[in-house]
Amino acid sequence: MSIKANFAKSGAWMVVSAIFNNVSSMIIFIALARLLTPTQFGIVAFATIFIEFSRVLVVAGIPDALIQRKDWDDDVASSAFWTNIGISVGICLIIGIVAAPLSYFGYDETFALVLIALSFALVIEALTTVHTAKLRREFRYKAIASRNMAANVLSGVIGVILAATGWGVWALVLSRLLGALITSAILWRTSGWQPRFFFRWGHVRALSAISSHLLGNQLIGQANSQVAGLIIGSVIGPAALAQFRVGTRILTLMSQLLITPLQAAAMSAFSRLEEAGKSIAPAYVRVTKSCSLLACPMFLGASAVAPDLVQVMFGPQWHDAGLIMAISGLVVGPSVIMYFFTPALASAGRSGLSFRHFFVALFVNLGVAVAAIPFGLIAIASGKTIESHLTLPYGLSLLRKGIGLRIVTILGAVGPAYVASLVMGAVLVALSLFVLQPLPAFYRLAVMVPLGGLLYFVLLAIFVRSYLLSNLEELRSILKPRLTVPANELGSK
Repeated sequence: MSIKANFAKSGAWMVVSAIFNNVSSMIIFIALARLLTPTQFGIVAFATIFIEFSRVLVVAGIPDALIQRKDWDDDVASSAFWTNIGISVGICLIIGIVAAPLSYFGYDETFALVLIALSFALVIEALTTVHTAKLRREFRYKAIASRNMAANVLSGVIGVILAATGWGVWALVLSRLLGALITSAILWRTSGWQPRFFFRWGHVRALSAISSHLLGNQLIGQANSQVAGLIIGSVIGPAALAQFRVGTRILTLMSQLLITPLQAAAMSAFSRLEEAGKSIAPAYVRVTKSCSLLACPMFLGASAVAPDLVQVMFGPQWHDAGLIMAISGLVVGPSVIMYFFTPALASAGRSGLSFRHFFVALFVNLGVAVAAIPFGLIAIASGKTIESHLTLPYGLSLLRKGIGLRIVTILGAVGPAYVASLVMGAVLVALSLFVLQPLPAFYRLAVMVPLGGLLYFVLLAIFVRSYLLSNLEELRSILKPRLTVPANELGSK
C-alpha cells in the first residue's frame, strides 16, 4: 500500500480514536466527579502532575527518534527499550525513596501513597514505548487506536464501579494502573516485536542526538501547562486543585475535538507551501480566521454559561469550577491567534523562535501565578488567561520575524468573530442574571445555548456577511482535507 493511502487510513483511525476517547473520557470524568469528593479528586490530580513530568523524562523523545530512523534495527530498538526501562525504574526509586517520604511528613500521607502507586505506571508504560514507535513506523494506527479505546473504556468503567463501592481515591489510582496494563498487554500482542537482551551506549547516544531537542520542548511545554495546577495543589490544597481541573476539563475537550484537527491540517498545508517556495503568512491568516469562526463563540459562550453547565454536569459541590471555567474561556482571543504558531514556524524552519516564545511564556505564567497566591484560587487560575494576553504581542512579533505575518492583518482576521462572540456572551450573562435567574440551571442552559448560537450567526450575517460566507467555505475545505501531492511524488512503501 502506498504511503499516501497509509497516511489517509492512519489519519482516519486517529480521528476516530480521538473522538471516541475524548467523549468516553468525559462521560467517565463526569461520573467520577459526582461519586468522589473534591479532596479525593485533587489528591490524584496533584500526584498526576509529577507523574506527567516524569513521563516526559521516561520517554525522552526516544520513540520519535526511532520513527525518524531510515531503517528499523532490532539492536537499536532493544537498546532504546532498556534505556526507557532503566529511566523509569530510576525515577520510581527517586519517588519512593525521596519524594514520597518528604510528601508523607510535609504534605499529606494519602498523597505520598498515591504518588508511589502511580509511579508504577511509568514502568508499565516504559515497557511499550518502543512497541508504539514500531507500530507508528508501520502506519498501524488501527492497533494503536483500538488499544487506546479498549483501555480507556475498561479502566474507566472499573474506576466508576470502584468509586461507587466506596474505594475513594484508590478508585482513580487503580483505574489508571489498569489502563496502563491493558494498553501494554495489547501492544505486546499486536506489535510483533520482542526486545532482546542487548544494549549498546553508541545506539543510545545516536538516538539522543535526535531526541534531545524534542525532550527540551516537551519539558517546557509540560511545565507551562502545569504551573497553575502545581501552585494550587501545593499552596491551597488538593480540593482546590480538583476545582481547577474540573473547571478546565470541558474547555480541554472542546480544544481536542475542535482545534486539534485544524492544527493537523494546517501543519500539512504549511509544509507544502514552504516546499513550493510560497509564503506561509496568507495561509496562516486563512486557517486562523476559519478557526476563530468556531472557537470564539464556543469558548466565550462556554464562559457565559459556565456556572450552570458545571452544576448540571458535575453537581453543586463544584461551584468554584464554574467560575474557573468562566475565566479560562476568556483565553480564546490570544489562543486562537497563536494556536498555529508552532506549526507555521516549524514549517518555515524557525523552530527556535517557537521555543523562545514558550520559554518566555513559562516565566510570565509562573510570575503571574506566584503574584496571585495571596488572592486565592480564582486569581491563580486566572494566570493562564492573563499570561496569554501579556505574551501575545511578543508572539506576534516572532510571527512577523519568522513568516512575515503583519500584526494588523491577523487581528483583522480574528476581530469580527471575536467581537460578535463577546456581544453574544454579554447578552447571555445579562439574560442569566436578570431574566432567567428564577429558572433551574438546566432550563437556563436549554434557553441560552441555542439562543447564543443563533445570536452569534445573526450578528455576523447582518454586519459582516461576506466575512461569514468566506469563512464557512474556507472551513469546509479545511475539515475535508485532501492529499494533493501525486502518489508518484510520495513514493510507495
